[in-house]
Amino acid sequence: MEPSRHLPQHDGILTSDFSNFSSDFCSNKITMPGFVIPNPNPNPIRPNILKYDGYASFAAALQDNLQTCHEVLEFSGVSTDDFNFLSSDSNRPLKSAKLSYNFLTGFLTIKMPMLAHEIITGLFKALVDRQLLAMGVFDEFIPLASPLTVLGNWAKEPDACWAPESTDDLTVVLEVGTSESARQLAIDARGWLETPGTTVEACITINLSRANNLIITVWQLGKRVYAVSSRNIPSSAVRVQQIEILNGDAGSEVHGWKIYHNSSSVSTDEIRLDFSMFVGRPAATNIEHDIVMDKNLLIAFADRFWRHQSRRLQGR
Repeated sequence: MEPSRHLPQHDGILTSDFSNFSSDFCSNKITMPGFVIPNPNPNPIRPNILKYDGYASFAAALQDNLQTCHEVLEFSGVSTDDFNFLSSDSNRPLKSAKLSYNFLTGFLTIKMPMLAHEIITGLFKALVDRQLLAMGVFDEFIPLASPLTVLGNWAKEPDACWAPESTDDLTVVLEVGTSESARQLAIDARGWLETPGTTVEACITINLSRANNLIITVWQLGKRVYAVSSRNIPSSAVRVQQIEILNGDAGSEVHGWKIYHNSSSVSTDEIRLDFSMFVGRPAATNIEHDIVMDKNLLIAFADRFWRHQSRRLQGR
């Protein structure tokens, strides 16, 4: 698979201040709505890292993992030539596995194909696309699946994404995972939003928790305010909206919060995504508006996933 032209391509020159971006962001822990605070330990232990030892052992490890069902695998010692070979369409052992690679550290992260993951991705993407189509803007946005996109020292395949037709630049990306990959979702969101040269304005992550609840988070760049206006420090990705859909015995429940511009948080039971991010312009007609997923729509989305999940568990 050739790298996407949607974003600047890696040129082999590692000069960016962001060149140290890697899965070491696993050390970050989320301590309050909206903000990611670094862990004081700069060198966390990284368990379950596999040493890349050639294509045959790599392919075997992926096939073996289909039986153990780990959602994320990491390989160290992967050269740029190795990655270019492994990411090509003709050499992929699993076509549906999603790749993430750091050109500087040589770490390759594999998000393994999972049925629940694919269903959540498809259902959520349909919610967005259906609203955009109802507004009559089909010719103004491009819904995409998983283009291999290179940002500086980082290459990544999202679960789904959208780009305005006018620019062909990725502006909204979707990343889905289970409880095993919850930490990886935060890493991915930061990568999409913080890497220099990115055109992504929002990263939506959906986490299927161990309790079988769905947690939908919208990440965007935060705004830094300093007393000295000349201080030039890049903004960090922050959570600006989060909804948890609970799979309760008495029925589905929706709880959440969103961040206002003054950084205060308020309760909400809906997800709202700016129309302009998808089509590259403000809403201009009576039928054009932000993408809104209210409580009823979110419950219908979750219930449909849980019904399908239940049928699979019952072997139907």
